[in-house]
Amino acid sequence: MKKVTLFILAVAAVATLSSCGGTKEATKGKKEISIPCGDKGSSDATFFRASSVGKSQDMATSKEKALLMTKQRLASLISSKIKSVTERYANEMDAGGATEFSQTFENMTRDVVNQQLADIAITCEKTFEADGGGYETYMAIEVSKDVIYNGIDKGISKNKKLEVMYDREKFKQKFDEEMNKLDAAQ
Repeated sequence: MKKVTLFILAVAAVATLSSCGGTKEATKGKKEISIPCGDKGSSDATFFRASSVGKSQDMATSKEKALLMTKQRLASLISSKIKSVTERYANEMDAGGATEFSQTFENMTRDVVNQQLADIAITCEKTFEADGGGYETYMAIEVSKDVIYNGIDKGISKNKKLEVMYDREKFKQKFDEEMNKLDAAQ
């Protein structure tokens, strides 16, 4: 039995060591691509951020497309984080009110996120002439987590049903924990 165990451990060690060496071979001779404004599109504990590119034959349209695509990415990121916060918060509520809170809250937050995207800041914008004609605009935007949180908080205070089930401090704690995970992911 000991021999079988030792053999299995030896095979596992060889497989692990050979797979580590394989990664170096796979990237050898490959060139990393630097995407303009890409480094400005990473969220952290203070800001939700996103970056994207828009392409068009018209320069103004390429800028509009870049802004639209970047806002869509930002809205998606915010929505997924808020959904995670809501699920964690609802799990700590009593079972009867949790489902109703989650459904009503999700509808309200969609509206809030769309309103708050008006408060974005463009942190990077670079336009280039594209190969073969046209333009490419790279863009990064951000919105403060406080703007989003305050919008949600205000939205809840306008909805009497949600306000009854809402524990401001507990929700803020869950929101901050999710935002801190963005820093840890970097």
